[in-house]
Amino acid sequence: MATMSPQRKRIAMLIVAVGSALLVERVVALAGDDLEVAGPVLSKRARADKPAATDNAASAAGSGTVRLDRLESREQRATPTSKQPALFEAVSWQPPAPKVVAPPPPKPVPPPFPYVYMGGLSDDGVRTTFFAKGERVLPVKTGDTIDAVYRVDQMTEKQMTLTYLPLNETLVVALGGGR
Repeated sequence: MATMSPQRKRIAMLIVAVGSALLVERVVALAGDDLEVAGPVLSKRARADKPAATDNAASAAGSGTVRLDRLESREQRATPTSKQPALFEAVSWQPPAPKVVAPPPPKPVPPPFPYVYMGGLSDDGVRTTFFAKGERVLPVKTGDTIDAVYRVDQMTEKQMTLTYLPLNETLVVALGGGR
């Protein structure tokens, strides 16, 4: 057998020592999972004052049972929750902006009067005004209802006051100046 030089002997011993240290570390790490860790020692008075619920939890922990429902999963730990603030979130010391409330929708307005003024007639103090819509001609007097949508409230030679019944809104329609 050939003899080793002192330098090679040192390198070989170093390799064996490092390998042994790594082997011991792995054995301790794997066997360490099975070792029980001693809990704090309580005095007799502290043991007497300790509630029964804690004794049950301690006995469950000592028996090696693991409550999986109490452990967080990796996904739960990895995803930020509302409890945990963002690390680099911008912080403002200004008060929050007031909430913008949308204004209420505008009040509905009646549509424009759909009839065309043709003329008017006064007979014995009663004013009759004629309107046309397409081929249809309507004679209208004060108090009449037009198509169940408009009610004539007042009529003069220059204007007519109507009520748009669906919205109960008043309209004033200008009439061609009469004589």
